[in-house]
Amino acid sequence: MAQSGGILGSLGDSPRKQRRLLIVSGAVFAAGAIAFISAFFLRGTSNAFTDTFSNQPAQLNHPDKKVPISKQQIAIARQFIKTAVARKNLDKAWNIVDVDLKGRMNKRQWMTGTIPVIEYESINADNAAFVVDYSYETSALMEVDLIPKPHTQKRPHLLFFLGLKREHGKKNGRWLVDYWQPNWRPPIPMAVH
Repeated sequence: MAQSGGILGSLGDSPRKQRRLLIVSGAVFAAGAIAFISAFFLRGTSNAFTDTFSNQPAQLNHPDKKVPISKQQIAIARQFIKTAVARKNLDKAWNIVDVDLKGRMNKRQWMTGTIPVIEYESINADNAAFVVDYSYETSALMEVDLIPKPHTQKRPHLLFFLGLKREHGKKNGRWLVDYWQPNWRPPIPMAVH
């Protein structure tokens, strides 16, 4: 009897070898099917951040120029504290507050006194010192420590942040108040043992 030659000739001799051939060929087929499906159907998106080359000069960040606080900025800050913060003369306050602080309120809503400005009646609004955090050509941030009128607040004094910016971000725009928040954090309670 003639022997079958070659590598595959002896695989048909035993059922164990046939079973192993079936398992190996099934694994090779599964790997090929996965590769085919992922290559043609699951391509994903192309690179969303394609490289674009231009002959235009690069847009560089030019930091704002630092400038000292002006008397006009201090005057607007004091007027804001005396009007919007104290809830007096809200008509004057409307004209010195930026949209960032007013939100979508109209003047009629503003005049009701229910405004997005923390109310705080102080006795030192005329002479409170302002500490400048930063001051640029189009924006500034200051801190002011207010002392409340007697029997109006629970805290003896409170430090506030007051932000100013130029109208429409223009270097010659008028100064408007766009930020007013207290610099206060609630105390963390002690753990009870």
